[in-house]
Amino acid sequence: MLLAVLASACARGPDVDGLARDVQARLDALFGRQVLVLRDVNRQGSAPFAVAKDGTRQAIVYFNARLVFVEAYDPSDWEGLSPQLIADALGATDAGVIGLEGGRMEPGSTLRAHGSLVYRRDGKEWRPTDQRLPRPASAAQTVRDASISRTDQLIRRLAQLVDTSPGPRDVRERIVAEEIDRALQNIQLRLGAGAQSIVVASGPEDGEYARFMNSIGARLGAQRLLEVAYTEGSVVNAFMADGGRARFALVQSDVARAAAAGEGLFAMTGPLHQLRAVASLFPEPLHVVVRADSGLASVAQLAGRRVALGAPGSGSRFTASQALAAHGLGDGSVTDVGPIGQSDALRGLADGSVDAVVEVVSAPWGALGRMAGGTPLKLLPLDPEPISALAGGRSALVPILIPAHTYPGQIEPVRTVAAAALLVTNTGTPEEVVARMLDALFAAGEAPGRGVSASRLSRGRALVGVSIPLHAGAERYFEKAPVQP
Repeated sequence: MLLAVLASACARGPDVDGLARDVQARLDALFGRQVLVLRDVNRQGSAPFAVAKDGTRQAIVYFNARLVFVEAYDPSDWEGLSPQLIADALGATDAGVIGLEGGRMEPGSTLRAHGSLVYRRDGKEWRPTDQRLPRPASAAQTVRDASISRTDQLIRRLAQLVDTSPGPRDVRERIVAEEIDRALQNIQLRLGAGAQSIVVASGPEDGEYARFMNSIGARLGAQRLLEVAYTEGSVVNAFMADGGRARFALVQSDVARAAAAGEGLFAMTGPLHQLRAVASLFPEPLHVVVRADSGLASVAQLAGRRVALGAPGSGSRFTASQALAAHGLGDGSVTDVGPIGQSDALRGLADGSVDAVVEVVSAPWGALGRMAGGTPLKLLPLDPEPISALAGGRSALVPILIPAHTYPGQIEPVRTVAAAALLVTNTGTPEEVVARMLDALFAAGEAPGRGVSASRLSRGRALVGVSIPLHAGAERYFEKAPVQP
């Protein structure tokens, strides 16, 4: 009896019944009703978690669960709740939700999950929190230089450069580190052109493109058919793919269309004639984010405000400029806060140094969801006429709704436009390489052990939003295996 009392006193978190209630409550809050029902849960133990800011004790509880859909659900539906939100509600990683199919899940379909919830101590009770474990960082595969002696010489030169260059050492080290990282990615892309594995230029390391492609690559296991190289974003990727510096790349559909036509940012360089589409992967809605207490209710009210428009070379900046112009906010109408990354832009929104963040990104945007849990934020809807102008013109954007409950405090769907995330290549890529890439993508998306991100892939939507000519290898691939609407 004494041992039982001691064990109870040392236990962290609720018992299995309390855990089951909390997991189900999170799922119901996500969908707004019962769509996914917990059938059984096994508590796998607990561990201390970081102490809360007010000094309250916290713990993380791990569990395995079996769940059943009581309503139909399609993880690849462009206007449905993303399967990433299911993983977030369960505190699971990309690979921690098992059983999502590459299409419609009928009532009675089951999932398994390896999840976790964070609790805080409240008197004698344990209360669930909205905290999430940080996503594990995924690094791009590196390519080694075969010339060891030459490599050693370069390393010694770099060390000498850091030690002898003027200025503070931390500044020197940061500059050198940035240039080394850029050089490594370029080396990887050049070596990847003739390698057995497929190298894809994604975007920033902490961006959704990189997360998605790393998830796909992980599903392919030991074959290592897919490697990811980090870049500045869509505009840079379009040039890299067209010029053969990257065999494959991810590019927003509106950026790809402008690149192929030689318009907008590509007017000075002329059309990128070699750029070809391989497949459409998922939608990227335009997010216009402000503080909930800002008093702003429309995009037009951003006139004169400090706005983060996305990094130079990114598709987000390209699309953001179009969207603002469609609302009557041309050049100079807003104060561009400058070339800052997504994380810095959101931190600026939280501390009041930025009034709005405009970003084209897959929903849910993980960084936004985490930030909204501490600082109340809201999405501004686009006005109907600008949506019609953007979607009806030559921008290759499509009208879309960001579903309710995608972000904390978002109780209504939000009208906006979206680009499609296009996988692109150039005309010089052999047809068999394109076919191998498509086989790898859809093998990952349809495999029994697919991850959450991979379940968003759909053959039925592989040509939705394609804004430039298809590569001949993709044409043949889809002719042999036609997409089903």
